Amino acid sequence: MLRDRDFLIVHDLDLAQSTDGHGLADEATLAYASRLHLLHHGTHTREPVPTLSQVVAAVAEEPYPTLLELDLKDWKPWPWRRVEELVRLVQPIKDRLTFGGDTDTNLRRMQVIDPSLPVGYTLPSYRKWRPAALDQVVSRFDAFLRMVPGARELHVHLEDVLMLERDGMTDLAARVHAQGMLLDTWTITAGTPRWQERLSQALRVGADIITTETAGALVDAATSAAAAPPQPA
Repeated sequence: MLRDRDFLIVHDLDLAQSTDGHGLADEATLAYASRLHLLHHGTHTREPVPTLSQVVAAVAEEPYPTLLELDLKDWKPWPWRRVEELVRLVQPIKDRLTFGGDTDTNLRRMQVIDPSLPVGYTLPSYRKWRPAALDQVVSRFDAFLRMVPGARELHVHLEDVLMLERDGMTDLAARVHAQGMLLDTWTITAGTPRWQERLSQALRVGADIITTETAGALVDAATSAAAAPPQPA
């Protein structure tokens, strides 16, 4: 959320992490943000940092059914007028996106304004709340599932899914489905180390959705694996 209007599409709240700017995104004005450029692996580029209104306009013009996932990075509750602004901005493409993030207050406020808006919830990093006993893991996980009533998806980093499984939660996908939600694991990108192994792991644990930048390659790999004859024991 920019300070005056519109929203900035960046990975980090700290502008210095992904742009040639400085300060926090929610302290920047639209005029300041319009002068920023993206960093790529720490190198300055000439690419401007897009705003949400620009992304919505671009996606609305595209003919293919790309599903856009927008994570709300701000940890502070947004004023109602800014939540209303966000909901109004995405109306042209709301059937082609889903929201995520672990700031449940803002997600719930969005639902109040537009109950039909596709909303998910991002599980906080398991390492930050990992308890010692399995019964505590289950109770805390189930509490997270209820953080945003009506959420359609639970977004969980694949490494957290596997760690939860090693800690004894072998029914994670079933618990998510019991709440009427889909399990979305992230991120698997073709060409990165062990991506095919990680894809296989995501499918094995019951992921319904895999967040990726290389959807075509993942579909091809999954289809080939499913068609391959079983290996002898």
